[in-house]
Amino acid sequence: MAGHTGAGRRPPRHLLPLRLRRHWKALAGAGAVLLLLVLVLGETRVRPYISSELVADEAITQNIEGEGDLFDDGEHTIEITFNEDEYADMLRVFREEGEKQFISADIVIDGTVVNDVALRLKGNSTLMSLRSGGGDTGPGEGAGPGGTTLSEDEPERLPWLISFDEYQTGRGYQGRTEIALRPGTATSDTALNEALALALTAADGQVAQDFTFTSVSVNGDESVPRLLLESPDEPWAAEVGDGVLYKARAGGSLAYLGDDPTDYEEAFRQVNGIGGQDLTPVTRLLRFVNESDDEEFAAELANHLDVESFARYLATQSLISNGDAMDGPGNNYYLWYDTEEERFTVLSWDLNLSFGAMGGPGGGQPPEGMELPDGMELPDGVEPPEGGRFPGGREPTEGMEPPDEMPEGGPGGGSGALKERFLADDTFQELYERVYAEMYEELIGGGVATEVLGSLTERADRAGDEGATAAGEQLAERLAAVTETPSESSMFGGRGD
Repeated sequence: MAGHTGAGRRPPRHLLPLRLRRHWKALAGAGAVLLLLVLVLGETRVRPYISSELVADEAITQNIEGEGDLFDDGEHTIEITFNEDEYADMLRVFREEGEKQFISADIVIDGTVVNDVALRLKGNSTLMSLRSGGGDTGPGEGAGPGGTTLSEDEPERLPWLISFDEYQTGRGYQGRTEIALRPGTATSDTALNEALALALTAADGQVAQDFTFTSVSVNGDESVPRLLLESPDEPWAAEVGDGVLYKARAGGSLAYLGDDPTDYEEAFRQVNGIGGQDLTPVTRLLRFVNESDDEEFAAELANHLDVESFARYLATQSLISNGDAMDGPGNNYYLWYDTEEERFTVLSWDLNLSFGAMGGPGGGQPPEGMELPDGMELPDGVEPPEGGRFPGGREPTEGMEPPDEMPEGGPGGGSGALKERFLADDTFQELYERVYAEMYEELIGGGVATEVLGSLTERADRAGDEGATAAGEQLAERLAAVTETPSESSMFGGRGD
């Protein structure tokens, strides 16, 4: 699988997805069979048979070409217009019910007008300050991970998912049905740390999301610089290859719940291939991870998972000091199921807490006003700030009750089980350490990361990010703190961490 990079060009996009062109004969045959069933069986109830063959994803029938390439390294602008009353109601529903509903908006992307797009909030812990009543808090109070504080009075700074086909089926912009505006950090409006993490992931040849820097304005107000990502949608999955993409949900886990795929809909969302595939491959993986003994796990894991790729995934999270990966509190990852090889690959997603944004090795200080819970120690060289156990001494947000019991495996709800079993095996641990050393030598020791950071800092500065220079200097220090040995470099990747 080829990696996507925000700096490079991606394969040409077409109005019709590759899978539709590739499987037109199968589709024609399926249509003939369906017609025959209707004529012969009439109203007889037919139970569908789910096979490994994918049906074609819905084609983008209205592809808006726009101007230039949205994800190149040039200057970009996004202007958003929506009804203020609908916006206020959307926030009310989110606070009272926790639901992230769409509202209608008109947007202008690099001069191209796109009417009636769908807009909704995106994220979970990132939206913490919105849940608490609109962001009218003091410094450090109500902030999400990384010190991010959001306010309903600044919609131009909110994390948004922009959907082109929610209200108009078959519509896309430059071959994409969705794009995402990412939240800034306490030091950078363009989330420079996430951009660097994405670029390094792609530089290693792993699948990552394209990104760019853009300025964003809402309802004619002043624009702010933002990081824009492509969202892993059906066209994105089609470019990865022949397979099925599953997104891990925030409240899910790797727990095995039986062989009924419908029991996993709260843990995973299927992105593509719906109708030709379901969650059955996921159930098989989870059964193996949970029920195999150590000998079986070591001997047969490669039949279920690309172990080399998984080692690179874990090594990457260590190198970028990401504490919010597949085993973190945000449950942030995708599973890619290759239907030809019939095994999985773990893909990175939501890297906004990389390079110590949560406060960790190589990550500098925790957010101002934050003190770690009892029993947790900071790494050497990191001094605890003054303050309460919660940011600013606050209690948990009203309406957010802690669980009766912590899910097995910690805040990630048991999603660390695969990583833990992988690194507990001597052979896989050696593979992980070897891959980490190779990646360190190429990306860190070889100067690639420093060069990429310099380029990204210049781009962010051109986009209007006034904190880009300072954020770049801080990230340079964190890169210098990365060591050749994974257990010394990060608490997120080594055995026994």
